[in-house]
Amino acid sequence: MRRIALALTLLTLVTAAAPLGAAAAESEGGLYELVFPVVGEATFTDTFGAARSGGRSHEGIDIMAEKMAPVVAVADGTVGWMGTSCCYFEILHDDGYSSWYIHLNNDTAGTDDGEGWGIADWIEPGVPVAAGQLIGWVGDSGNAEGTAPHLHFELRDPEGAALNPYESLLEATVVDEALPGGFTPPFWDDDESVHESAIVILAETGVTKGCNPPVNDMYCPGRHISRGEIAAFLRRILELPAAEVDHFTDDDGGTFEDDINALATAGIAFGCTATEYCSNADLLRGEMAELLVRSFGYTNPDGNDYFTDDADHAFEDAINRLRDAGITIGCNPPDNTEFCPDRPLTRAEMATFLVRALDL
Repeated sequence: MRRIALALTLLTLVTAAAPLGAAAAESEGGLYELVFPVVGEATFTDTFGAARSGGRSHEGIDIMAEKMAPVVAVADGTVGWMGTSCCYFEILHDDGYSSWYIHLNNDTAGTDDGEGWGIADWIEPGVPVAAGQLIGWVGDSGNAEGTAPHLHFELRDPEGAALNPYESLLEATVVDEALPGGFTPPFWDDDESVHESAIVILAETGVTKGCNPPVNDMYCPGRHISRGEIAAFLRRILELPAAEVDHFTDDDGGTFEDDINALATAGIAFGCTATEYCSNADLLRGEMAELLVRSFGYTNPDGNDYFTDDADHAFEDAINRLRDAGITIGCNPPDNTEFCPDRPLTRAEMATFLVRALDL
């Protein structure tokens, strides 16, 4: 199945000057970190707290956009309550906050008949959602009938009090394409991978954060893992302290320099030459075997030789130890008589190896 990657841009929205209402949602820096809820051109002003009929006040921000503009989840969470008629519902965020999405489309195409349904068909109470995922479409349902299409967006704190999201919306991350609906968080690009369960475990335990910061909603399962990346994975797992020695000459200032030095000081990392580590090089399966044996101390007490393609290989002993411990089976099922020691390792394969090694 083809997936569409998110493209991040700076938020450029037409806003009119208006005094701030209630204080913005409190989180890091006084703002609540979120994905902007409408994909495409949109405008909004700060109308939080404005008077409404019946003596009530406006508890959200109206985001004006074209009818049927995609609406996306602003944060990871699960679907909470839903309206019994179209079209509004709540997402309960993983951090205890919640967001409300109101006036979603209730018209069939090209009409104003109120017979449509503007909530994505997979949305129902208790279903997990991910930030940036398609959840519905802009409309004019409910008491917005007869007004210009817009999304009434609310943000509420863990006690249920409405917060003014205006400033947070100004600083929100904008997505050019909505993530497809119905995938399993935390990553949308691993749903068809046989290694998905291992990937999810690594994410839940904090070993991996994703491959597309700052959003980190992708794992890139088919991409080769680099020697630098594996250093970061193993250091997180082993909780190694910072090193005082700089072991290699080619990683100065690199993203993984601290991780590499920590692993080398612990006697785990090894270079690609006597002085270089080759952070950006693909990690080979044989190298992976050596790293895991050094990390977890596997043995092969009976001296078993399991594979036919690693004779006299530099990492043959580590490969046999890994197989004896049940961490690897082989690379040519169902026979599994080969290990493929010089084949690059994918990020998905690495997830499974690590989960087996950690017995998770």
